[in-house]
Amino acid sequence: MKPYRILGACSGWSALLTQYCLTTAHAGLLPGSITYFGFFTIWGNLLVALAFTAPLLPAATRPTFFLRPGVRAAIGVYILVIAVVYYFLLRKLYHLTGLDWYVNLQLHDINPPLYVLDWAFFVPKGQLRFRQIPYWLICPLVYAGYVLLHGALSSYYPYPFLNAATLGYPRVSLNIAGLALLFAGTGAGFIAAGRYLPNPA
Repeated sequence: MKPYRILGACSGWSALLTQYCLTTAHAGLLPGSITYFGFFTIWGNLLVALAFTAPLLPAATRPTFFLRPGVRAAIGVYILVIAVVYYFLLRKLYHLTGLDWYVNLQLHDINPPLYVLDWAFFVPKGQLRFRQIPYWLICPLVYAGYVLLHGALSSYYPYPFLNAATLGYPRVSLNIAGLALLFAGTGAGFIAAGRYLPNPA
């Protein structure tokens, strides 16, 4: 378990750091930082890196928040939805090469299954309940609110399906509702699967 989580932490942090350097190198430190943290992919991968790292720290300094079964399941939901949305809606929009291509691969194709497998085999699941799902939706909905507010002020939207300038707010609201249903359905799937998967103490 520990070597696997070291691998996951290394993959998570290296991808995040490299992507940050690439983004700020292209756009400048401040605008690049704003662009970088404007993607839910970054939010999800940051949570994954923290979740992989937390169990590796000494007990006295270990952030217990990231050890909670509900939190770790929610992170699994986020990163799986990130991978699915990228695969079906966004992959064809990007034509990356070199280091940009590899980091994108880490963020969307390597880190998600690494984390979901960790959750499936090494995380307790007995405390998961369907009533937790509304709480798991808070992070994605806060993100959507941030994107709409920032977009209204800057005219920049990181994802085409959240672009209120071109789609209009009614259509974007429907897209957000659809994504919320996807997050909720994925969360329900995690909880249901958790009843049959290994449940370590």
